[in-house]
Amino acid sequence: MEKNSSNREQKYGSEGGMKESRAQRFMKREKGEKAEKKAPLGRGTHRHAERRKSVFSRAEILGDKKIPDDARDIIENFGDIAADVMGLSSKQRVFLAAEIRKLSHKLTDERTTRRVGYMNDAQSVSAYISYFMWWNIVRLTRLFSSLPKKALDIPDGGIAIDIGSGPLTAVTALYLARPELRSRRITWYCMDISQNALAQGEEIFLSVAAKILSKGGKAEPWRIIRVKGAIGTEIKEKASLVTCANAFNEMIQNETMPTDFLAKKYSGTIESYLEGDGSKPATAILVEPGDPHSARFVSLMRDAFIRRGFLPVSPCPHAGECPMAGRTQGKRDGKWCNFAFSTDGAPDKLLKLSEKAGLPKERASLSFVVCRKDSAEEAEKKRAAELEKIGEERKDARLRIRIASDFIKLPELHKSGYYACSELGLLLAIDESGARPKNGESLEIPYPQGKLAKDKKSGARIVSI
Repeated sequence: MEKNSSNREQKYGSEGGMKESRAQRFMKREKGEKAEKKAPLGRGTHRHAERRKSVFSRAEILGDKKIPDDARDIIENFGDIAADVMGLSSKQRVFLAAEIRKLSHKLTDERTTRRVGYMNDAQSVSAYISYFMWWNIVRLTRLFSSLPKKALDIPDGGIAIDIGSGPLTAVTALYLARPELRSRRITWYCMDISQNALAQGEEIFLSVAAKILSKGGKAEPWRIIRVKGAIGTEIKEKASLVTCANAFNEMIQNETMPTDFLAKKYSGTIESYLEGDGSKPATAILVEPGDPHSARFVSLMRDAFIRRGFLPVSPCPHAGECPMAGRTQGKRDGKWCNFAFSTDGAPDKLLKLSEKAGLPKERASLSFVVCRKDSAEEAEKKRAAELEKIGEERKDARLRIRIASDFIKLPELHKSGYYACSELGLLLAIDESGARPKNGESLEIPYPQGKLAKDKKSGARIVSI
């Protein structure tokens, strides 16, 4: 572990620079120190720099464009599919909105008195599946469909574990979102303290898979093994992927131990479930609600995984210190990492049900991190590639940033822009080119030259896009 830590320190600068020498030179410029650089390019260089592309590439996250066509109808009518599987009568459907509202109170203002096994209650399970699971399917299919391939690299015949699985929300969403995985013989260990939720979830998953197959799909449903138990329950087989969606916010809400201690503890438990001999890559995906408390915990889990030799794959554009770690004792107004989208494109039936239950939504959000530990062979190739690039400083060097806010009006600057995350820390990205990126979008922009001004309110470095 010490060796891994040392390698990371060599590869990544103290403020998160992916290419150490380039980031160090930038920090020297920030401090007004003389940095080594190549000779001037000649007359016209400044004008040429002004004409450089403001955005080299962009990739959306939480958009719905990559959701497969055969999954769209299922997402649109998921409520009816679930109701048929659960065998809800017409009378039960009439009272469903009231049960959803009652469960919402249990999950929010009554959470301190809520029974741990509330999901073993039939009415609670049907309300959860009909509303909360449906909304989570909407969120997760958007997220999973936009993740890079290496984030979901489950081999044929592979093992995966879903912690806090409930009614198999994450597993069902992944099956819908990634058609290339459907043909792989994957065994899922779905772990939850509620046997009732697991049983209903398996039936719903099989029903969804059957509908995909009826549309011409060629894959068999994944194998589901239900595991009744909490995180830490022993599973003899090692996994290439562990998912945990909307579970930690419930696990830790009544904990008395500090959250950084809990992150260290639970990251170790998740690591123990994963392949650990270095012959294969191992990935952990954590998704939580997009609120400040949950986002803070996700950031702490990210840090804990990095200390264990993992690297963030998404949404982070770097592996340095998180500049959006949320509210801490030393920074009560700290920015917290979450991503949101408008519910205009959500299923009409779900929007109507939400209105009827008194829980309308105009925005849906989440916080997440995908952390991956490469195989020994992959890690060595990456180290060699990084060493080759050390010392390079090209005029077309690029900086990858992740947009982490909605459109912001900046009257003091007479402009508008967005908060963004980068290897240089928190950025305030001024939209000079009219790019209008979406919340969560990844951009590559020209690497900043010279000293950057800072936003007085947030302390973020100001860049142009």
